[in-house]
Amino acid sequence: MALDFVAGCIGGCAGIIAGHPLDTLKVHVQSGRGSAWECTKALLKGGTLSTAYRGVGAPLGGIAAVNAIVFGAYGNTRRALPNPDSLKTHATAGFAAGMMQSFACAPIELVKTRQQLAQPGDAIPEGAWSGARHVLKTGGFKALFRGLGITIARDAPAFAIYFSTYEAMTRGDQSVAKVFMAGGVAGTLSWVVLYPIDVVKSRIQGDIVGRYAGAWDCFKKSIQADGWKCMGRGLGAVTLRAFISNGACFTAVAWTERAWQHCNSESAVQTLVQAAAIGEAVCHDNPERYYDM
Repeated sequence: MALDFVAGCIGGCAGIIAGHPLDTLKVHVQSGRGSAWECTKALLKGGTLSTAYRGVGAPLGGIAAVNAIVFGAYGNTRRALPNPDSLKTHATAGFAAGMMQSFACAPIELVKTRQQLAQPGDAIPEGAWSGARHVLKTGGFKALFRGLGITIARDAPAFAIYFSTYEAMTRGDQSVAKVFMAGGVAGTLSWVVLYPIDVVKSRIQGDIVGRYAGAWDCFKKSIQADGWKCMGRGLGAVTLRAFISNGACFTAVAWTERAWQHCNSESAVQTLVQAAAIGEAVCHDNPERYYDM
């Protein structure tokens, strides 16, 4: 359990750092601020990545809580089911993990989304905690959890696809290249299948003027205003981001687990050597112990 948590935190941080600029681009495109190229030029204006990394504090700050829930729910659910190694079990455990983590992920992503979409002069401050306090102060507890339902609808099936795909691709081969590829493919597949739900979620959580009454209302108004094409807007950015981010995440998880096991194996060998030395010393000091058997 401790290994799952530590590896998940390290992997999650690696994935966020690697993929956040593309996540910012995705949110801007989803919200109708122009094409991917137009939004890219706007984000890189000034020659730095500071704008592209705006809002990164919220997911990084919440990564410990989110990964504790994800890997805890996933591991415990898988071990509790009759056949823990079957792909069906991995999918079921992933579904449970996605549903549980949505309660932590929804407010984190709301703060992140609003900071990513903030224009010069907007009221929301930078920083995860400052942004969360601002949302609570201006809209109350309910505002912080706006989009929770649609987040669950996205994450529960997404994690079922995510974990089962990764498991299917890495059975019998845990090489670095295979782990990176499997993580990238698993993340990409889980995003592409459920992408329209994420578009609706981003629009709801970025809505600070009360334009949408709920997820279904947001979906209808988005289709009426922008056509069906808006449900696939930003898919190129999210596909690239998903592959890089999840490949980096699973590679970091695999490296952490191997380092942990290596340290534990060295510690176990040292313990055995010390125990043998102590036993030898005791027997040498008291030769009669050889014949006590």
